[in-house]
Amino acid sequence: MIETGSLEPARQGRPPGGGKLAPYRELLIGWVEAEKDITMPELAVRLAEQCEVNVHPASLSRFLRGAGYSFKKNAAGERSRSP
Repeated sequence: MIETGSLEPARQGRPPGGGKLAPYRELLIGWVEAEKDITMPELAVRLAEQCEVNVHPASLSRFLRGAGYSFKKNAAGERSRSP
């Protein structure tokens, strides 16, 4: 009898990589650095207009969190960013 294959489970989920936003990493970070209070919907519109890439604002948020950016609210419920 010939044995083939493996008993190890196959990798689940998406393949590793940056997804469709990876090529725009530097551009997105540049926009965020230049305009610290830009919103995710504003970023999505700008990316669609300038690069013809349609992406949901939540995807941009996840992408930027993965790049080390965070969003904080103060006690009054207004936006604030740590320096």
